[in-house]
Amino acid sequence: MPKIVQKYYLTMIAVITCYTSNGQNVPYIEADSTRMYNVIEKDAKGLHRLQGGPFSMSERSIGLVPEIQGTKNLFFGLGLSRANFYYGEGGGNGFGTTLSVEYNPFCKIIAPKLNVWANGHIFFLGGNIGLNGIYYITQDKSNFVLRPEIGLGFIKVFLNYGYQLFLDNNIAGLNKHTLTLSYYHTIYPSK
Repeated sequence: MPKIVQKYYLTMIAVITCYTSNGQNVPYIEADSTRMYNVIEKDAKGLHRLQGGPFSMSERSIGLVPEIQGTKNLFFGLGLSRANFYYGEGGGNGFGTTLSVEYNPFCKIIAPKLNVWANGHIFFLGGNIGLNGIYYITQDKSNFVLRPEIGLGFIKVFLNYGYQLFLDNNIAGLNKHTLTLSYYHTIYPSK
């Protein structure tokens, strides 16, 4: 049998398998040089199902990130983040950038912050890393801080330990060591 006929039959078997494996109608199949995507349909949260089981999805979105941070001094934060997440049968990963503001209501310290982060998880165990650039402002003083972070996370919930590298220690009420609990909430999904 000629090779072109064999390729035709193998392609038809692959297409039929894709249509019947999920038990749903598949609108279209996209292929690139590395892998084949089986895009089913976009749900309300912007998740797109990849070929595989029910947990194989991807998300590219903009989200809100509320956070609470501190060890000795408590800060509350709210940010806007742009992120990509990929979920597979046994794990996934994500990465993004966040523009946010931290606020300490007791010492009246406000801090605009830019955060670059990445995470990954296998089953229920995950880790993440990040780097923050923070500009603390209070009354007549200001201070720029770099805060590298490392922590635990699962999908969109993160618990990070950070160590602040101060350029100047002229503001009272800042933490040298921090613990930050944050959550990524999707507000605008996109394909």
